[in-house]
Amino acid sequence: MTSWQRPPRQRPEQLERLERELLSHLGPVFDTAVRLCGSRVEAQDLVQEVYERALGATDRLDPAAPARPWLFTILYNLVRNRRRQQGRHPEVELEDEADLPAAAPEEPPAWAGLTPEMLDVGVRQLPLKLREPLVLRDLQGLSYREVAEVLGIPAGTVMSRLHRARQQLRAALAAAISAGADSPQARRRP
Repeated sequence: MTSWQRPPRQRPEQLERLERELLSHLGPVFDTAVRLCGSRVEAQDLVQEVYERALGATDRLDPAAPARPWLFTILYNLVRNRRRQQGRHPEVELEDEADLPAAAPEEPPAWAGLTPEMLDVGVRQLPLKLREPLVLRDLQGLSYREVAEVLGIPAGTVMSRLHRARQQLRAALAAAISAGADSPQARRRP
């Protein structure tokens, strides 16, 4: 049974436990929303809607299924629907991922030693199709299978997009670091 299929009716104590678990993921859901939409205000609206929907549908969540991927699925669907409705950020067509070399299963994060602000700037520069799996996998720790389920794409596509996202993020961060080293403030430092 997947996390969104109707399980047997839950008892009140199960619902309370589930609500506590859902609320325990509020921070990561908000961080992900900010990274996906680039605006803290829009992220607050999204997270409120995520929790309204999730808390209103707790009777449909299997108590044995992890709640975190379910919350990210709701968030991803809301972001995608808002983008469609607002006509913003048209989706960029990516080259055929079947022609790309397979990504290494685990690459070291591109952001070791960077400030959160530098990382956020680099992540926001990525196209949405690459940003989503990167945020879910590398920043929120979902498994490849969970990311694939949240985004509704095959696990191989997740790995391919992650590989490309990490490459582009490394390049963007290297350029930002290089530009920072060439700035007048950096040259004045001893």
